[in-house]
Amino acid sequence: MIAVWLFTLSAVVAGLGILFAFKRLMRGLNYRIKRNEFHYKGLQKDQIRFFIQIALIEAIPIFLIILGFTFMGETDTSIISLIFPLLIILSVIIYSLMQIQKSKAEVMAEADKLNPQEQSYVRSLSLIGYMTILGIPILAIVAIFLI
Repeated sequence: MIAVWLFTLSAVVAGLGILFAFKRLMRGLNYRIKRNEFHYKGLQKDQIRFFIQIALIEAIPIFLIILGFTFMGETDTSIISLIFPLLIILSVIIYSLMQIQKSKAEVMAEADKLNPQEQSYVRSLSLIGYMTILGIPILAIVAIFLI
C-alpha cells in the first residue's frame, strides 16, 4: 500500500509543480506580448528556464517512483484500495488540463497582435505544457495498475 501512495504523491508533486512552472512561462509570454517584446532570443531564454525548472521539479517525483517500485511487492492490495489514489491522480490531471487551457486562452487573447508563426509558437508551447505535465501522472497510473 505504501507504493500506491508514493506513486500518488509523485503524480501530485509533478503535476502541480510543472503546472506552476508552465503558468509562470505563460505569464512571462503574456507580459512580452503586451510590451511588444516578442522576440525569439527572449523566448528561447524563457523556454530554457522552463525546461530547467521541469528538470528540478521532476527530480523528487522520479525518486518517489523509484522508491515506490522498491515497495511494490510487499503487500497485496485490493482494487477498492486503489480507487482513492487513482481519483486523486485523475483530479490532478483534470485540474492541470483546465489550467493549461485557461492560460492558453489568456495568452491567445493577447496574441491577436502576433503573426501566424508566432501564434503557432504559443500553441506549441501549450502542447509542450500538456506533455510535460501529463508524463509523471500517467506513469503513476500505469505503475498503480501494475500492483
